[in-house]
Amino acid sequence: MKVSTACCLLVLILSSHFPVCQGFVSPTNNKVAAIKSMPSNSINAYPIETIKLHHAPALTTLHVAPTDISDISLLLSSNEVALKSIATGLGYLIGAASILLYTPIAIRVLRTKSAEGLAISTWWLKVTSYTCTDVYNIKNNFPISAFSESLVITGEAAVILGLVAFYQRRVDVQTFLLAVIYVAVTSWALFAPTSVGPSDSAIAFAQELSIALNVASLLPQLKQNFIRKSSGSYSSVTASLASAGCTIRLFTTFELANGDPLLLVNYGVALALNLSLLLQIIYYATQKEGKTLSQLYLADVKSDS
Repeated sequence: MKVSTACCLLVLILSSHFPVCQGFVSPTNNKVAAIKSMPSNSINAYPIETIKLHHAPALTTLHVAPTDISDISLLLSSNEVALKSIATGLGYLIGAASILLYTPIAIRVLRTKSAEGLAISTWWLKVTSYTCTDVYNIKNNFPISAFSESLVITGEAAVILGLVAFYQRRVDVQTFLLAVIYVAVTSWALFAPTSVGPSDSAIAFAQELSIALNVASLLPQLKQNFIRKSSGSYSSVTASLASAGCTIRLFTTFELANGDPLLLVNYGVALALNLSLLLQIIYYATQKEGKTLSQLYLADVKSDS
C-alpha cells in the first residue's frame, strides 16, 4: 500500500515538471507510439477530448487536443486577402486589355470606309448602358479596378458611334441633340450637389436600366445578322474579348464590389448576349460565307481577297 502511494506521488511530481505526451497505444504490445510533446501549461489552454480505445488486453485512454481555432481563422483571412489581390490585378488587366475591345471594329470601319454592317442604335444603347454602369460604380465608391474597363469602353463605344454616324451619313440635328442630352444628364448625375443630384434609388434604377439597355444594345445587331444571313461587320474578336471580360468580371465583382447583385446580373446578361452574338457570327461566317476561323478573326485587319 505504501509502495502504491509512493508511486502515485512520484507520477504527480513528474507530470508537473515534464511535458504531457500525446499518442496512441499499440494494441499488440501496449507501447506508446507516435508521441507528440505538448507543454504542461497547454492543458489549461486547450479543452481535452478523451477517446477510449478498446483492445485486448487493456483499455487505453487517449487525450486529444483540438486544433486552435485562431489558426483556421488566420488561414481563411490569408486566402481572402490573396483572392482580393488576384481580383484587383485582374481588374486592372481587364481595363488595359479593354482598349483592344472595339479597336478591331474601328479599324475595319476606317479601312473599308463603310459602316454598312453596323446598327447605329446598338452604339447609342451601348454608350448609354456603359455610362449608367460608370455612374453607379462611382457613386457607390467602388475601387476603380472593379470597373476600369467600363470607363475605357464607354469612350470607345462613343468613338464607334461617331464613326457609324459619319459613314452612314447620320450626322444631323437629331444626332447632335441626343449627344447634348447625353452629356448634360451624365454631368448632372456625376457632379451635381447631393441636394439637387440624383438620389441613391435613382442611381440604382439607372443601373437596372443599363441591364435592359445592355440586352437591347445587341438585339439590333443580332436581328440584322439574322435577316441578312450574314456575319455582318461586328467583330468576332470584340465578341470574344467581351465574353472573356464578362466572365472575369463576375469573379472580380464578388471580390471587389461585395458581390453587388445588380452588377452580377449586368455582367451575366452581357456574357450571355456576347456569346450568342459570337456563335451567330461564327455560324454565318463558316456555314454561309465559307470562311475559316482564321479568316474570320483576321477580317478586321485583312481584306478577303
